[in-house]
Amino acid sequence: MKIKLFLAIITVFSIGIQNTQAQINPDGFFNKKGEANISLSYTFATYEKFYLGTDKQDAVPAHNQIDQNIYNVYANYGLADNITAIINLPYIQAEGDGAADPVNGSTEQSDLQDISLLIKWAPFVTKYEHGSMTGVIAVGGSYAFDYESNGILSLGNGASSIDGKLGFQYNNNSGFFGNAFVGYSIRGEADNTLGLGTGAKFDVPNSVNAQIKLGYAGKSFYADAWFDAQKTNGGLDINSPNFAGNFPETKVNFSRIGLNLYAPISKTIGVSVGSGTVVSGRNIGKGTYYSGGVTIGLGK
Repeated sequence: MKIKLFLAIITVFSIGIQNTQAQINPDGFFNKKGEANISLSYTFATYEKFYLGTDKQDAVPAHNQIDQNIYNVYANYGLADNITAIINLPYIQAEGDGAADPVNGSTEQSDLQDISLLIKWAPFVTKYEHGSMTGVIAVGGSYAFDYESNGILSLGNGASSIDGKLGFQYNNNSGFFGNAFVGYSIRGEADNTLGLGTGAKFDVPNSVNAQIKLGYAGKSFYADAWFDAQKTNGGLDINSPNFAGNFPETKVNFSRIGLNLYAPISKTIGVSVGSGTVVSGRNIGKGTYYSGGVTIGLGK
């Protein structure tokens, strides 16, 4: 199935919008040993509403509206037929359409965000008359680069992480598939470069995440619809009495939905488009994004 070489690019379009980590969301498709894919994508994200705590505001505080340009490099490699290594690296430009950020004083930021690595393993594949069920275990982490994490306009929470995910994917022989994953992210500390409060580093709360995806993977095209969500353990609301500008320590929850489409244009090159939106959240922008990308298949 030609399209199988390029399914990995769909992960690129699951990048979090504003002040979340660009985590890798795995699936139940695996490269053959020695096969690799490199994907380049561009995402435009915009939001003019903001969840201040759980209260939805009609404008982003101070900035009114924030636009993001996200340039992403994604690659995977088959270490074995049932083990795939994935790496993801986004560069983000963010600009506010209003006053300067009340904490860090900027109206725009641009930098590498977090480089993420994930290794997924299929410990079993169970065959049925009309399809198969794949179990998936994934472990990895991310390293946060030196961007300013404290503010509404920030590119991320500034903390490195260790991530684990478990899931299942059912593949029907007709090409239809569905998967479900749950995971946990252990976050490190973020630098307090502005010296707020006592000047100590920020404790970024850990989080639970989940994903559901339904789709079709055929010879001539791929399509899926997805839902994902994050819930942090602990943390503060931006509008709470104990909040003092310490944005990396806020409780960032969200649920999102989206669509992805892919089509091969040759045996080694494919193109993809995608879109997603935040449907509910907490201390996060209510945004919509649109993505496009090109994937090149390498190896066997």
